[in-house]
Amino acid sequence: MAVVTVPHIRHRVVEVDGVRVFYRETGPANAPTLLLLHGFPSASHQFRRLMDALGGRFRLIAPDYPGFGHTEVPDGFVYSFERLADIVEGFVDAIGLDRFVLYAFDFGGPVGLRLATRRPARIAGLIVQNANTYDEGLSDMARAMTANKPGQPGAQDNVRQILELPVTRGQYEGGTTDLELVAPDGWTLDQHFLDLPGRKDAQVHLALDYHTNVALYPVWQQWLREHRPPTLVLWGRNDAFFPEAGANAYLRDLPDATIHLFETGHFALEENLPEIAPLISDFVDGLRRRQPMRIAVIGATGNLGGAVVRAATARGMQVTALGRDTVDVTDAASVKNAVAGHDAVVAAVKGDDRLVPRGAETLLAALPLAGVDRLVFLGGGGSLEYAPGQRFLDSAEFPAQYLETARDQSEALEILRAADSPVRWSYVSPPPVHLVPGEATGVYRAEARDTPIVDAAGESRINVGDYASAIVDALEDNTFVGLRFTVSY
Repeated sequence: MAVVTVPHIRHRVVEVDGVRVFYRETGPANAPTLLLLHGFPSASHQFRRLMDALGGRFRLIAPDYPGFGHTEVPDGFVYSFERLADIVEGFVDAIGLDRFVLYAFDFGGPVGLRLATRRPARIAGLIVQNANTYDEGLSDMARAMTANKPGQPGAQDNVRQILELPVTRGQYEGGTTDLELVAPDGWTLDQHFLDLPGRKDAQVHLALDYHTNVALYPVWQQWLREHRPPTLVLWGRNDAFFPEAGANAYLRDLPDATIHLFETGHFALEENLPEIAPLISDFVDGLRRRQPMRIAVIGATGNLGGAVVRAATARGMQVTALGRDTVDVTDAASVKNAVAGHDAVVAAVKGDDRLVPRGAETLLAALPLAGVDRLVFLGGGGSLEYAPGQRFLDSAEFPAQYLETARDQSEALEILRAADSPVRWSYVSPPPVHLVPGEATGVYRAEARDTPIVDAAGESRINVGDYASAIVDALEDNTFVGLRFTVSY
């Protein structure tokens, strides 16, 4: 009998905050995972053929958003892109996705990038398919639609015009090269869902909220720039909403991204799945083939150094734990001999007699001699600012017992910033006060800044496990190079 591999696709429901989220899942449970986020006016059914093509090799999961497909919402659900992201975030937690490649198409861009900025540690890679994040990626038609806002005269009528069958069908057929390759099932099923009770009202609310996505473009661009996720951009260049310029713009913030343009329209998978599926497969395989990073942790016997060792080991990195008995951080020869052969060094040092700034100077000198060009230096939170130019360590309330260490750590930051060195350094600061014990949750924020990240109550707090995870993220994703970053909830 011929060997034909066709994956089973399971159709499941999980409840998230009162929403019954319908999703499709296929592939081996232990395979690399892709989270497939659909666009407008579609749902997870748009990925059926992709799941057939790749489900034998990868785990693919495709949920329907509230207001789309088979997902059911409770009475009174308020539709906005923030709420869609809330539900997808809860969905990811509910089914236990710790790490995945994010496939973002159309609406999947604003939903997925909200998720990525909230949960950066979850993102193993990014596949962008006609999901815009740049001003030049908006056509005149798209600009006209994003100009519709709540309370604006005629805005609702403008949106309702695009929720009818001719427009739904046009999104599939527009810009294509061979109409015979575009199945009518997609737009027929999309229109069925659009015509269900309450669905057009939901789409009106989302359309009038779309301007919030455009306002967040700079935030998402900064996240891409700082986190540098491995990225594959796939784009139907004849898209009436998001033209080709939107694809090329990703190279500004992701210079290592790979871009493929296709002579088709918005729903590129409809016409070009045979060309796109192998590209996705190669991209995900490439992530899997990466050699384990080799890191040396100086100060591994300390609380924070030890936490980094545990977090890095859990990610599959090859870790050399170094203490004072194995390396003298103030001696260039000692450092060179200890770290040679590694891809990166994490320094978590403390001590008297200006050990921290002296260590920073030595590392900058010794790492190039050892052939190591990556350094993450664990600093303090005292040098963060509570007001422009006002550091916490200079305030009258700063604890006296920590003042000398804080000043040393601040001096180390100044040394790194002033250095003319090939070392690609990052300096990480915890919150000024609340670095607390605890295991990693995977939920935290990391940003390049000189002020603390605060929550809705104005507090900056992180536990040791998540702090260590953020440091490993910076190593693994090669982010915050030449920058100080801080971590908080």
